Amino acid sequence: MGTILSNVTMVNMDFWLGILAILVGLVSCFYGYPLFRVILIFAGLIGGYMIGQSFVQIGPGWLALLTGISVAVILSIFAYPLWSIGVFFVGGAMGFLILSSIAVALNVSQTTMILLGLLGAGVVGLLFFLVRDLFVMLTTALNGAVEVVYGIGLFVPTLALQHGSRNLVALALVIGLCSLGVAVQYNLFKDRRMYSPESKK
Repeated sequence: MGTILSNVTMVNMDFWLGILAILVGLVSCFYGYPLFRVILIFAGLIGGYMIGQSFVQIGPGWLALLTGISVAVILSIFAYPLWSIGVFFVGGAMGFLILSSIAVALNVSQTTMILLGLLGAGVVGLLFFLVRDLFVMLTTALNGAVEVVYGIGLFVPTLALQHGSRNLVALALVIGLCSLGVAVQYNLFKDRRMYSPESKK
């Protein structure tokens, strides 16, 4: 009985998380630039849950959810009061979430996933610091694409971004959505400088 109840709870959690991931992902992908600091928190929740799932595949679902909430709280701390100081760490956190999520789609080992995540954290964090506005567009588009595909994958298992099978179709969909999102955001916001040092944001 306990197993059945646990499975029903996980189905409900996946359903609502899938809806949230698709909606937040679409906003992030195509309109993420001006909403970056808010989207960062949702990205932490969804991305943290994805990473938590990969570490606790045979564990309880609440542990993955707790991981996501913890990451979201940490990112929210950097997103608002410490933005000017912590921009490198904010970009680094987003870079880690994105590259580790792609690593999950490629079905690599957990060690490789962590290493790719750390590589993404360093590279994206540095680029965020140097070319903030452009990389906010790029990162929100890529993050949104990952979230949309992840959300769809909760309803369509063949597009699932999780360990167990290499999913190149999902990865191709992420790249396509990201490219479209960058093009849309660049056309909309190319003249704005919300995150540059001179903007005093």
